[in-house]
Amino acid sequence: MSGQATKCALWLVLLTSSSVHTDESEAVAAARDSVDTWLQLIDGGQFSESLENASPVLRNAITDENWNQSLRGSRSPLGAVQSRKLLGAKFAKDLPGAPPGDYVVFGFASMFQEHDNIIETVTAKKNDNGVWRVAGYFIR
Repeated sequence: MSGQATKCALWLVLLTSSSVHTDESEAVAAARDSVDTWLQLIDGGQFSESLENASPVLRNAITDENWNQSLRGSRSPLGAVQSRKLLGAKFAKDLPGAPPGDYVVFGFASMFQEHDNIIETVTAKKNDNGVWRVAGYFIR
């Protein structure tokens, strides 16, 4: 391969990889906005509303009664959220046990009134209409 062809191939690789990175960064930013709004519902004890505003993946996986019971048992005893720091976000196309799609998994280090050192994992999924919605929430 000539030097010019090698340079063109290198530029093509760089352009392709940077556009993928840009697309993923934009997806993470859009998903983060949705996650932040959704977490405000959880933080305010609006558990039913959080499920109503979640992705169909989550809404179809649990009843409102079970969702409320689960969050009352796991979140309510912690008290009010004092701080939440983003540990990282990972874009994914496939997640174990989930249908294929565009996902962003966020990890947060959170401190609550009654307990610190809590890790919250929030997964957002891009719906068919292009809107990001929370598809999973785990607290430990």
